[in-house]
Amino acid sequence: MTRGRHGSAAIGWAIVGTLALAPAAVAAQSPRGAILFLQCRACHTLKAGEPNKVGPNLSRLFTRGPLAAQGFKYSPTFTAAKLGWTPATLDRWLEKPGSMVKGTTMAFGGMAKPADRSELIAWLQGATR
Repeated sequence: MTRGRHGSAAIGWAIVGTLALAPAAVAAQSPRGAILFLQCRACHTLKAGEPNKVGPNLSRLFTRGPLAAQGFKYSPTFTAAKLGWTPATLDRWLEKPGSMVKGTTMAFGGMAKPADRSELIAWLQGATR
């Protein structure tokens, strides 16, 4: 296979462009995280201005305060917990929501595999900015 005289430069610029992406942008492109989110999207939206569904909109999930999805009615037990989301708290929540907040109304049994939770959290960090 032969390359044109600009082939190496084009490959170099493609690599530079990929490396220049912020880590969050790379995480948002994670195919595994995006696939894992499919089970969440029936109840949650991601972008600012999108409506709440059965669950709250997740826009700015990691940078907003607890109970901050405007217009969403949180359950009394969740309200009392006053959770702020960090990767660590979200990991515990995704593992088994009912064990973290007894009586939660979230209809999700949990995500058992730590690797899956890690992929989803990394993807959410980019997708919810």
